Amino acid sequence: MQAENWKKAKLLLDEVLSLDASERQDFLDKSGANAEVRAEVESLLIYEEESEDLMRLSAVEFSKDFLSGEENVLVGQQIGIYKIVGELGYGGMGAVYLAVRTDGKFDQKVALKLLKREMNTSALRRRFQQEQAILASLGHQNIARLLDAGTTDDKIPFLAMEYVEGLPIDDYCNKNNLDLNQRLDLFRKVCSAVNFAHRNLIVHRDLKPSNILVNEEGVPKLLDFGISKILSAEFEQIHSATVTKLGVMTPGYASPEQISNESVTTATDIYSLGIILYELLSGHRPFETKEGDLKEIYKAVLETEPVPPSALVETITSEFIEKTSAKIELFQAESEKSSSNTGSIRNRFTNPNKVSINSNSLRGDLDNIVLKSLRKEPERRYSSAENFAEDIHRHQRGLPVTARPNTFAYRAEKFFKRNKAGVIGGVLIMLAIIGGIITTLWQARVAQTERIKAEKRFNDVRALANSFLFEFSPKIENLSGSMPARQLLVTRALEYLDNLSQESTSDLQLQSELAKAYEKVGDVQGNPQTPNIGDLKGALVSYEKAQIIRRTLLETDLENAEKQADLAGNLEVTASINLNGGEIDKAGGSLAEAVALREKVLAQNPRDFVARTKLADALRTSGFVPFYNSEIEKSMEFYRRSLAIFAELSKESLDDAFVNMQEANLYLDIGENFGYLNDMAQAQEKSQKGMEMLAAVYEKNPNNNRVRRAFFISLLKQGELYRDDGDLKKSLVKYDRALDLAQTALQSESGSFQSKRDVVIVIKQRAVTLKLAKRLKESIESFARAIDISEQLRKDDPNNILIVYDIAGSYHDMSELYYDFRDFQEALKAAEEAQRNCREVLAKNPAHTQSKIVLARSKNIVGKVFAAFAEQDGQIDSWRKALENFRAGLDIYNNLKTDGTLSALEIKKVTDLESAIKKAESNIGKR
Repeated sequence: MQAENWKKAKLLLDEVLSLDASERQDFLDKSGANAEVRAEVESLLIYEEESEDLMRLSAVEFSKDFLSGEENVLVGQQIGIYKIVGELGYGGMGAVYLAVRTDGKFDQKVALKLLKREMNTSALRRRFQQEQAILASLGHQNIARLLDAGTTDDKIPFLAMEYVEGLPIDDYCNKNNLDLNQRLDLFRKVCSAVNFAHRNLIVHRDLKPSNILVNEEGVPKLLDFGISKILSAEFEQIHSATVTKLGVMTPGYASPEQISNESVTTATDIYSLGIILYELLSGHRPFETKEGDLKEIYKAVLETEPVPPSALVETITSEFIEKTSAKIELFQAESEKSSSNTGSIRNRFTNPNKVSINSNSLRGDLDNIVLKSLRKEPERRYSSAENFAEDIHRHQRGLPVTARPNTFAYRAEKFFKRNKAGVIGGVLIMLAIIGGIITTLWQARVAQTERIKAEKRFNDVRALANSFLFEFSPKIENLSGSMPARQLLVTRALEYLDNLSQESTSDLQLQSELAKAYEKVGDVQGNPQTPNIGDLKGALVSYEKAQIIRRTLLETDLENAEKQADLAGNLEVTASINLNGGEIDKAGGSLAEAVALREKVLAQNPRDFVARTKLADALRTSGFVPFYNSEIEKSMEFYRRSLAIFAELSKESLDDAFVNMQEANLYLDIGENFGYLNDMAQAQEKSQKGMEMLAAVYEKNPNNNRVRRAFFISLLKQGELYRDDGDLKKSLVKYDRALDLAQTALQSESGSFQSKRDVVIVIKQRAVTLKLAKRLKESIESFARAIDISEQLRKDDPNNILIVYDIAGSYHDMSELYYDFRDFQEALKAAEEAQRNCREVLAKNPAHTQSKIVLARSKNIVGKVFAAFAEQDGQIDSWRKALENFRAGLDIYNNLKTDGTLSALEIKKVTDLESAIKKAESNIGKR
């Protein structure tokens, strides 16, 4: 609370306390106090009954001890390991101070929340302990962290929280002139934090801009869980008497159920988020003109439907502002500061032209999204903050949103805006499918006499759709420039399949066709074994739809080998997609089930060529799981079982491209494993054999996409082997050939995700070799190019952690390069970017071992930079920062060692860090 408002609250509280309880509400209604002051006074009155000892004092005595204006008395005092250096704000239960850590371990500013001595009742201690419990459970990058908790010498509880230097989200947007998309991106991060709290059974209940600060890096932080609610039955039973009252929060952001004193759920926060988004888009809250009068704002929130943000932006003019200025204190204050009283509501923004938010940009999707979040009935709002954010993201990507009726015309409008240059042939075919489906479904309902005709037409369309998906699609798969047509196929096919699946639950044959069709669509979206558009999330959704059908079909005949094989194939591709997305554990579960199914199929016909091929392929893929988790011996077991089968199959079918390719790949896999086991002789022998075999397969099948990519990977491994042997010239030759192959594939596949990522991979590997060749400038340029391409991929698929990991690795390699250059400032910047991206990966997949390793290495680089600073300037602070980072890196490595996921190659890093820590400790001890 602002100091000026706090003084007003103290004076008003003094007067209210002197009145009988029956007179207080009427007095407050007539006091003319603004909303924030009144809310503060009412929040203090809430605790009156629970603070019996305190309230036995007279109003005069109360005001002298509690509201005397001596808040500065704590400045300079020591609270635990923290020293108070300033004031940040005051509230009913206590105050928040700026404090610094003084134990010498490291420099740190904290926001110290301290329960006021006079409010130290058992009831309020429980409320304080509740806030501590809430904050302790919320470890999220967009939520201010709880750092410490304890009590003072005189048993007053305190919380030490992350100190956020920033602006409220609305002020930040306006000060920095954020455009519409930037505001939406920022708001989606806030939704992510709120969703995380909800998943941890926490409802905030006081969401407003002042509780969402945005720092200089543009990272929003959610604050103040002081009146939050824990949604657990156990907590509700213990604290059943604790009810949130409106006086504790801000009326302008209160939901109808809070106004009505009804049960509060996660939908309450959705409503408050809707108010915040409304304000970010229009510059004002929907019922802002009513906020000067509590009765009016209560009535508006409960009974009045808000106007769409676009209508507010379009219709509120300077004339309206003048007419309502007597009611709107905020408008009047801004009017006095403004150099001109004319203009529309967009004058709230610092630079309207740059912000470019107008009624046209809000009308339609955004209006509907906001209004859905502001429904009076909680059950009609978004079911979660995640769904709220996803609808916004769909709007940003030009996709249909759930807040609008899912009509065909609306979907068509959104699609054509995204695909103006679509392939005409594909459009015509898919339009024929959709038209046929609509006509068929319509005719089936016209009359009994038309049913036979409708059924025949339905089957005709079904046959046409199958022909399109399984005959037309493979024909265009390998054509240059076919990716736009394949994207169009995905969009239309999903519409067709979702409609058709609703009509075919009892038709087992059609269900089988649907499963195959969903899998085909999933291939185009993100199957790593085929050219794809890089939509891993969409691919998983399609494959999971097919998997549900596959399981249902198998339940009708558990021993059916064909159905077992179909489900196994689905699980294998799902696992491959999860492996590419860094979801190692999920992939392991799917593969274990797939291998079991493949073994059942083979048991029914032990000499079946296809069944043996499929089992061997599943075993090879299963070997990737322990490999990524650094369990090399376990990985080797899978590879050897697979190789034994493929070697036998290769003798039976000398010209089978897939069998020959997989046999060669397994020699490469095994060679790579020997390298991790430091058996370089075996690594060289197995890898060389695999490369020679694969080169022969590629020479026979140069147009086979899978063979071409396998050959590309073999070139990468050859480049790595030559580099490890010190022959950097040959290493660069192999990488140059691999780059040519990747760029050729990229052109022929018209910018597919896999092709772009292959270009990134080879550029990074080439950059590492250039670094070893002391061509440092070229190496940095290569890493920067890899990062640029990866950032483009991240824009296309923000949820793909594999891309984020690529970016983290590139930044880390750059930090090492800059360190070698002795350009320490650039090394620090690159290392910080590497750490930020690693944390983003680990937030989505905490088990991602490779990101933990890169994070540990980056901590080491930062430590080395500060150690270099210390040796230059002799500053003990530099040694402390170096020690802090060395210890952080060692902690990560020790945790990996405990988990059994630390590879032999990283063990030396542990020894180096231990030596660096001893050196830093020694230098600190000397001072």
